[in-house]
Amino acid sequence: MTTTRNTERGAGAEGDIAVIGIDCRFPGAGDAAQFWDNLAGGVNSIREVPAGRFDWRRYFGDPREPNKTNSKWGGFIDDVDKFDNDFFHVSPTEAQLMDPQQRLMLELCWGCLEDAGYLPGSLAGSDTGVFVGVAGLDYRELLEAKLSSVEAHRSTGNYLSLVANRVSYFLDLRGPSVPYDTACSSALFALHYAAQSINSGESGMALVAGINIILTPTTFISFAKTGMLSPTGQCRTFDASADGYVRGEGGGVILLKRLSKAIEDGDHIYGVIKGSAINHGGRSQTLTSPNAFAQSQVIQDAYKRAGIAPDRVSYIEAHGTATPKGDPLEITGLKRAWRYLERHFKVKAGEATCALGALKTNIGHLETASGIAGVIKVLLAFQHRRLPPLVNFDRLNPNIELGGSPFYLVTELQDWPASGHEGDEALVAGVSSFGFGGTNAHVVLQSYEPVQ
Repeated sequence: MTTTRNTERGAGAEGDIAVIGIDCRFPGAGDAAQFWDNLAGGVNSIREVPAGRFDWRRYFGDPREPNKTNSKWGGFIDDVDKFDNDFFHVSPTEAQLMDPQQRLMLELCWGCLEDAGYLPGSLAGSDTGVFVGVAGLDYRELLEAKLSSVEAHRSTGNYLSLVANRVSYFLDLRGPSVPYDTACSSALFALHYAAQSINSGESGMALVAGINIILTPTTFISFAKTGMLSPTGQCRTFDASADGYVRGEGGGVILLKRLSKAIEDGDHIYGVIKGSAINHGGRSQTLTSPNAFAQSQVIQDAYKRAGIAPDRVSYIEAHGTATPKGDPLEITGLKRAWRYLERHFKVKAGEATCALGALKTNIGHLETASGIAGVIKVLLAFQHRRLPPLVNFDRLNPNIELGGSPFYLVTELQDWPASGHEGDEALVAGVSSFGFGGTNAHVVLQSYEPVQ
């Protein structure tokens, strides 16, 4: 069965979700404006593990040795230990025992609501939901190592459920309040279920976030032993010299509302979520091996649900972990998905019409926050109608073939034109996130073009 092409841009098609607020703190960027400037300028924000986290010299070495990692680099945010506890009505004692992920979530949600033009206190009692991708337990590990006695706030300060629940409590929000841990795809899983919650009428609005903070060497050591991390300290996505990823931290939050309601309320609209899909790859070669067939399927499902044909899609923010095996498999899955979608929609995407990028080359792999970082990148690119460059790229991985396909790499800052369909100025993009346990997600985004 062929799905009709969905081209509504004004009042919004049924199921369309508007993004009406943004806030973020990513490596090298304290807000969305600085984040865009860094992306547009091709800035690489990777550095050595900063003082105050842990002494990387104690752990740097051959990962075949006990408690050693071959990575001493990452994308880090500043002032992760800073928090205005009085502003958020948290006692000094409780604040000291509170995971920085909770603190950052409070700060970003407040900033996101202000960016959307809402007084945070005005949402008290509303059915606003909070959906968060989060998994890290670094602060709990630090407390267990350093504190000899168990304090009352240790549980409320470090359960992952509280990363979402504390926001709902502080703002008196009555909608769902849920953490999601699907590893690297966590934030897009959170977005997928937030959109469902709004479309079902369960939530009127939803704060959607991804949070990841790095405080201990434990995960560095573990991931180094699996061969995931780059021993040269750079993400070289799609490049012939790709040798693994670099860890990153930070957080991003977006505020969602049904598009028709956002238009009615006069909200500023950054972009529109047209559709999303999630799946799992089932049994693969190993637990952590990517499955190109499953990645292809989740992409197909997302565009079918969105009702958007592949000839309208002009950018894909790839998962792009810069592993020698993962990058070629991702491209294989993407090309397979496009071939299917072309048959399904009875269209033909032109050669080199869809750009590929990956912000992991700028800020590292933010793991549970990577998906929301990708979404925010695309939303900011919509505003500027420009595509930022892929950094650390020199020569295409020989196991990747892009010739004759719709896909090409963005190697310098370029204008982002619409697809070329007559009368259609909307930009369409997809964002992929694939969890290392096999959980896959893809989100379809479109720029908002109000009817004149």
